[in-house]
Amino acid sequence: MSATAAAVFWDLVEESLGEASFLWEMREAALVAPDRTPVEVEAAIEERLRGAIEGLTVPGADIAGRLLAPALASDEWPAVAVAAHALLAGGTAAGRDQFCAAFREARGRSLEALRRGLELASTGDLWVALGQEMAGADPEVQAAFLEARAFRGLPFGAPDAQWLSPSAHPGLQRGAARLLRHVPPSSSAGWLPQALALSDPAARRRAIETGLILGERVAWALCRDQAEAAGAGRGQALLAVAILGTERDHDRLTAMLGDPRWQREAIWALGFGGRRAGADACLDLLAQDQQPRLAAEAFSAITGLDLREADLAVAPPPEPEDQPAGEKDVVLDAEGALPLADVAGVIRWWNRQRPRFEAGVRYLGGRPITLGCLGDALLHGPMRRRRPLAFELAVRTQGRVQVETGAFLAEQRRRLSAVDWQPGARRADTSAILD
Repeated sequence: MSATAAAVFWDLVEESLGEASFLWEMREAALVAPDRTPVEVEAAIEERLRGAIEGLTVPGADIAGRLLAPALASDEWPAVAVAAHALLAGGTAAGRDQFCAAFREARGRSLEALRRGLELASTGDLWVALGQEMAGADPEVQAAFLEARAFRGLPFGAPDAQWLSPSAHPGLQRGAARLLRHVPPSSSAGWLPQALALSDPAARRRAIETGLILGERVAWALCRDQAEAAGAGRGQALLAVAILGTERDHDRLTAMLGDPRWQREAIWALGFGGRRAGADACLDLLAQDQQPRLAAEAFSAITGLDLREADLAVAPPPEPEDQPAGEKDVVLDAEGALPLADVAGVIRWWNRQRPRFEAGVRYLGGRPITLGCLGDALLHGPMRRRRPLAFELAVRTQGRVQVETGAFLAEQRRRLSAVDWQPGARRADTSAILD
């Protein structure tokens, strides 16, 4: 190969790293976008990202040593994540060793980026070797590895029970509590009580979510208690109660809309509660101009009204003329991208549509919720709303169908396409799922 050809080759490889890093960051933002769907994200971002990563795994060239290993020390977290993923996707022992060396020494945001690169690596043979490498590592590193194992849905084994000890590092407790949801419900009886008794609040919240997925009534009782207590984790509990609870639970949630401290969390939960009364409450908030974007989003999630398609979205108010120039260029966050509603028009629409919504039924996108309805929303609904839907699907199937909404969308689609949706054909009624 000539020197010129070699230079062009490395220019292309470096270009692949830059493009993959850019697309990786775009993808992470798209995972919580209210105006993007899985089909759009897969076509516009993920297919290009996969192509760029393939350009970093060309056999016969020392891409790992010359480009990827140095990138693991980058100050740019997307480049760290891409380099980690490409090293593992390359399938070589040298790449795995370079990843492990960096992973064991990383902390903070760098460790998080390496973990994300690892989570999206699907090579089955990888995990046994990595587990051996992680033995004896710093607790923060071992906790990150546990999180990645849980993300991949790898099994919880007897050795993992040591991390449910009251004396274990809190990060390891949290990882083990999450990993535990991938055991059959019949096998969790000896470990779940330990997880639910952990003193670390975040680990205990993880354990409660795991218990809900595994169908444990004690976890449901603890979740309801947490929803009543004004402390950290209440928002997560309110969401679970809205999804899994009775109409009475839903009424208590609606009453919280008057409390400014919890109004936003209550609105978010109501959208997943899916009840006609929740839509009424959201419309009241719109009429009072309280949290108008969130309230419109929750109303649409229940009723299926597409504000833009129905020409019921209004333009946001103009920015003040005296606003500093730098502030005008700030990228909108997920909530800022939500549309504002033509309130009078939405009220007229709801007056026509409300009679077809039954009081004792939960709705998603205007349809009574079934397993098939959940699956369809996960395949085609807004990215921002997919994680709670995946949680409900996991609970309704007692952990048989668990979808990580941060995984590559092609992988999620394959997982969902293999599910038999017929057992969920009946509508969700007013009975709590775990009562």
